[in-house]
Amino acid sequence: MTAPVIIIPENPMPEGGEAFWLKAHDGARLRVVTWASDDVSRGTVFLFGGRTEFIEKYFEVVSELRQRGFSVVTMDWRGQGLSERMLADPRKGHIDDFSTYDRDLARLMEEVAPRFPKPWLGLAHSMGGQILLRAAHDRPDWFSRIVLSAPMFGLRFTPTLMRVIRGLTGLLRFLRRNGDYVPGGTDKAMDEAPFEGNILTHDPKRYALTQALIRKEPMLGLGSTTVGWLHAAFRTIDETSRPYYLAAIQTPMLIFEAGRDALVAPEALARAVEHMPNARLVSVPEARHEILIECDEYRAIFWKTFDEFIAGG
Repeated sequence: MTAPVIIIPENPMPEGGEAFWLKAHDGARLRVVTWASDDVSRGTVFLFGGRTEFIEKYFEVVSELRQRGFSVVTMDWRGQGLSERMLADPRKGHIDDFSTYDRDLARLMEEVAPRFPKPWLGLAHSMGGQILLRAAHDRPDWFSRIVLSAPMFGLRFTPTLMRVIRGLTGLLRFLRRNGDYVPGGTDKAMDEAPFEGNILTHDPKRYALTQALIRKEPMLGLGSTTVGWLHAAFRTIDETSRPYYLAAIQTPMLIFEAGRDALVAPEALARAVEHMPNARLVSVPEARHEILIECDEYRAIFWKTFDEFIAGG
């Protein structure tokens, strides 16, 4: 069944896209959009955003991948974009466990991926990077190479603040408040906040584009995380940061660090690359968290390195 796509004049959908619903293992609806390329030899890039993000935000990236000759497959993660929410309040960023994301990704790879040419390449940002790290460990047959933008391998809290947050999260879970916003959290989407003081990008035009899309379709907006999401994030980070876990990942992996990232802990990225045998870390100095939504000068570093890596360099 055809799924909707939100279009505004300043963000046209790349030509040839097909939007449809994918039925998850538990019946939930996941929105998928695909673009087939005539250049079968280049293969397919599976593109995944981070927490709060949605497919339309990456139309520019899709166009850049298409110009390089790739087919593209992308999906709204469960609980965001136009995919089905897990709670009645659609602004709550919630997940029960990251294994649910794993199963949703597996359904995409089982039902949709076989229609598209190999090699299959993974490209993901932030939370999507954590999910692809899990996939590289559990399903090394899926992606021949993986590129991650500021992946969520660790959250940027001081040790003291981390202990406080973990303790409070544990208490709230004990009180069965998994579905509550984290303390201080609201239904206000980060992308609806003023550009001044934002921690995502230096680029006002790309930032405004995201805001315009949310104004056109408020369902694209997502507020703060829930207690349950944060607990699940801590749990997956604990699991995937273990040296023996990382050492088992053989997939060639290119990881981009944003030099001015206020969300992802840089030491977590360095530690991951130290233990993964085929991983490389590239810093994009001065870039904020959303490297792919950043100014052209930072994005140029990304694309130059991406092209070299995909070519086998």
